[in-house]
Amino acid sequence: PSTPHISLNHITQITDVIFYLQGEAAKGSERLRAYGSLSLEKPPLQRGTIKAHTTINDDFMKDLDIPLNSERDLTIPALNLEQNFTTTTPGDYPDIYKNQLQQSIDNTPSDTITCYTDGSKTDEGCGAGYIITTDNNNTIIHEESHRLPNCCTVFQAELSAITEACNHLITHTNKHIIIWTDSLSSIQALTTLNNNSRTVANCLNSLNHLGANNNLELRWIAAHTGLWGNEKADELAKLGTTSNLIHKRPVPQSHINNYINNKVIQLNNEHWTNNGPKHTKMILGRNSGKTINNINSSLINNRKDYRTAVQLITGHCGLNKHLYNMKKSDTMECP
Repeated sequence: PSTPHISLNHITQITDVIFYLQGEAAKGSERLRAYGSLSLEKPPLQRGTIKAHTTINDDFMKDLDIPLNSERDLTIPALNLEQNFTTTTPGDYPDIYKNQLQQSIDNTPSDTITCYTDGSKTDEGCGAGYIITTDNNNTIIHEESHRLPNCCTVFQAELSAITEACNHLITHTNKHIIIWTDSLSSIQALTTLNNNSRTVANCLNSLNHLGANNNLELRWIAAHTGLWGNEKADELAKLGTTSNLIHKRPVPQSHINNYINNKVIQLNNEHWTNNGPKHTKMILGRNSGKTINNINSSLINNRKDYRTAVQLITGHCGLNKHLYNMKKSDTMECP
């Protein structure tokens, strides 16, 4: 019972509850900021040491590289009630669908406008690209690559490629247009009833705008299977990761949460470094991470042995040193 929480947390790899709650509060605050619902508290009537919740949160967030005034991708959920386009996905027979893709492309009427889109995220950046063709891919109408801010996700890049392709085609009317994407998650997000992403909303708006005056289809295509259009879009998307043409996009909540999680880990590590018990640090040694992983993997299913190991590592056990500190022994030396 006397084992210090800081040692137990470190051995069991559990974040200190104070830092965990600070992180969760910060995520909640950033969600409210994205919704436009974050309000400042009134300052206390009397001077003292009491801090408002928003002040505490601002202190936690102040050294994080998060643009507070930039547009957020997270938004208040809204109903998707308009869909001026049809979608085609593998459904319950993905293998059959994949095997018929090349035939489906080859049988496309020659006057149909076909567009292939893709997104990419590499160590160099986040990019999107698309290529528009007609006459069964024999005539290229337009192709383009662009870069997104590094904070963006590949999901945003996939949607951005579709959005930009729609915007380029907006002057066309009474055409049959097929947009191919290898992002099944994008199609699912665009057809779901509720949406809380600005990127999805912008893409949906572009699709509906284009589909209002055209016969528009959004189809799924298998990636990296040698299909010319998809391979070309993939090349353009990767090219976009190093492009000088950067399109402004909203900051995703995942990027913000990642910064907050890293801050929580940093605070937790600093707390251990500055306040961890000397005995525990000495027993774990310099390569404490490996020692802890070995304990948790080999003893986790044996409660008795795990308890004994924790007691020995922390020094809070029936050894004379601990008993002497608790005034239960006359000597701290073991016999």
